[in-house]
Amino acid sequence: MHLDLLEVLRASGASIEREISIPAGLLKDEWELTEPVTGRLRVTNARQNVVVRGKAKTAIVLQCSRCLSDFSYPVDLNLDVVVPLSTFNAQLGALRVSDDGDDGMELSSEDIELLFQEHILDVDELVRQAIVLEIPIQPLCRPDCPGLPEAQSYVEREADPRLKALQNLVKPN
Repeated sequence: MHLDLLEVLRASGASIEREISIPAGLLKDEWELTEPVTGRLRVTNARQNVVVRGKAKTAIVLQCSRCLSDFSYPVDLNLDVVVPLSTFNAQLGALRVSDDGDDGMELSSEDIELLFQEHILDVDELVRQAIVLEIPIQPLCRPDCPGLPEAQSYVEREADPRLKALQNLVKPN
């Protein structure tokens, strides 16, 4: 999904609001969407910056870090990007805006290139980046996941009797 920002860029204070609807099979990454991405996005010309804000939701397939089974993980996305308006000045000669060096939540030039092609916002890339930020480091299919069945046999096994002598060496204080 692409969003043309030309009207917003031309007038200070202008804004547009759009519904986000991205089918489940459209975003390509190492994970798979189980639900389409749905939400709302607002783009505003805040005089010095272009502010992109919105919320969306979806669900992705993750692998549980304990039992290694796949499960559907619901994701609530906060879409929040602030780009200096001066970024677009070189591409759109008609815009003449002074830059006071506002230190907002600015993106690196590489991130700006990924999200914006001239005055077009790539909403798919914005959503993909937001999903990556929401993925837990160690996802669990449920909080009380017991883990792999094979690992349970190690927990239930008695200690080797040959190691009893070593247990006496370490005495708790």
